[in-house]
Amino acid sequence: MERTLYLNENKGLRVFRDGPSVWIREEGKAGRRIPARLVGRVVIIGNIKLEAGVITLFTDNDIPVTFLNYRGDVVAVAMPYNHHLPRHYEEQKKFLETEENIERFRSWIYSKRKETQLSVIKRISKRTAEIFSEKGFKEKDYKKFIDELKPSHLTEEKFKSVYGTVSNLFREMAIGCIVRADLDPHLGVYYRRHNFGFALDICHVLEAEIEIQTIQFLKIAKDKCQPKAEYIMKDSLGWLITKEGMRDIVHRFENRRKELQERVERLLDDVFELMRELRK
Repeated sequence: MERTLYLNENKGLRVFRDGPSVWIREEGKAGRRIPARLVGRVVIIGNIKLEAGVITLFTDNDIPVTFLNYRGDVVAVAMPYNHHLPRHYEEQKKFLETEENIERFRSWIYSKRKETQLSVIKRISKRTAEIFSEKGFKEKDYKKFIDELKPSHLTEEKFKSVYGTVSNLFREMAIGCIVRADLDPHLGVYYRRHNFGFALDICHVLEAEIEIQTIQFLKIAKDKCQPKAEYIMKDSLGWLITKEGMRDIVHRFENRRKELQERVERLLDDVFELMRELRK
């Protein structure tokens, strides 16, 4: 599987283009050359000094480049430019042609979202998963279960900051898969008329995975009274993830990325099957 290249803000870090590769240089360390062909995704976090040619190297190879800050915001996404529509755009657009098609896609999202929720619940409590499987469950039942896992005295603002950071990594993964499948990442149904609407549709299905990774981070995040180990802190503008915290979030995501990416690919296979059915 192609690797994700994470470039995290660091003093003395420089990134240059070197033919078909990038050269990463950091003060006090040996430089690293990474061929673009080995990279499947690029995430740049914070303020990095790099040549513009680094960005075009990746976009020329159909690799989106996502820029994040430490507050859980996506600052920008650099996409491969092509004035032609994605190959499957017209087929994908059929989901929006009639109310029946829209409802069909929404029902598929609802079903797959519940599958993800049940999978997450099963990893935490097999007994609860068995009860939900036997008796069925609603969104409010899942919400109650997940809320009970959150640390005590957790503010909504703090949760949203971490959730935003984690969800950005999921969205970046989804965008890459969608672009490689020659689908339109903006042509959403559940998130219709949103930028990257289709990627948001996929992330809506996977939201339980985003929530559990957010909660896991918050449970291990250290107090502000331990400055050498703090993972999240608050300033005058709100909550932000520290460099150490960002490394923890990335590490947790990467530990499950292979499985999550396979899940996204299966979801896209389902979408192609739905499109074939609409052609009949």
